[in-house]
Amino acid sequence: MSHRTLPSLVGLLVAVLVGSGLYWLAENVGLALATGIAWGGGFATVVYGERQYSAHYPGSEWSNKWSTLGTVLITIAATVGIGSSFPVSFELRLGLQFLVIGTGFVGSMVATVAELERNAA
Repeated sequence: MSHRTLPSLVGLLVAVLVGSGLYWLAENVGLALATGIAWGGGFATVVYGERQYSAHYPGSEWSNKWSTLGTVLITIAATVGIGSSFPVSFELRLGLQFLVIGTGFVGSMVATVAELERNAA
C-alpha cells in the first residue's frame, strides 16, 4: 500500500466510525460530521507522520512537556468548560466534548507533522 493510501483509509475509517457513532448518540448531523472529520483527519495525520518521518516522529514520547500541557488544557476545556452545568442534554454535551478534544488532537498532529516537514527541508 502506498504511503498516501493508508493514511487516507485510516482517516476515512475513523471519520466514519466516530461520525456515525456520534450521530447515533446525539442525532445531530453537523456535530457528527465535524467531529468525524476532526478525528479522522487527526488519525490520518498520525499515520502519515509515522510512515513519512518514523525516525523523528514523537510516537510514544508523551512525556514531552508541551504535548502534556496541550493535552491537559484541551481536556480541561472539554470536560470542565462543557461540564454537567452546561445547559444541554447529556448526548449533546458528550458530542461537544468529543468535538473539542478532536479539534485539539488534529491541531496538535498537524503542527507536529508541519514541524517535521520544516526540519526535513
